[in-house]
Amino acid sequence: MISLPVQDSLFNYRVAGVAILNGKVLMHKTPSDHFWSLPGGRAELFEFSKDTLLREMQEETGMQVQVGKMLWISENFFRYNGIRHHEIGFYFEMEIPGLKDQTDFSGSEGQEELLFSWIDVRSLDSVPIYPHFLAAELARNPLETGHFTMDFTNLDGL
Repeated sequence: MISLPVQDSLFNYRVAGVAILNGKVLMHKTPSDHFWSLPGGRAELFEFSKDTLLREMQEETGMQVQVGKMLWISENFFRYNGIRHHEIGFYFEMEIPGLKDQTDFSGSEGQEELLFSWIDVRSLDSVPIYPHFLAAELARNPLETGHFTMDFTNLDGL
């Protein structure tokens, strides 16, 4: 996985999917986190970003997805669990063929449990989600492409 420690910091290359259906977006989090994010994960070395999303969704949920166009690129600096992170994120449209319903479910990343929930895009401004730009962008109809930069390294963290 492309996650490189550099001195007292960590560099991540992350890919995430945007699945919106019936006005709800699929989000995930660990049980201990107090925020939601879009599902996805870190790219592997020599793996194309769309392939990363296909692999991560299969590993974490068992779902076969279809990856669409790239929506956003983010350069995000933040603290998580006391560690400064420099994250480059690619965000793609994503469809889940054969989805039977939009009930909450659990998945896993290795030994760690992940909680998945379909959250109404109209309520995202009252739900803690990261990166911060997502709340406003996910509420747009239609979604617009963009490049976002955020620096939250001076804050206490997520």
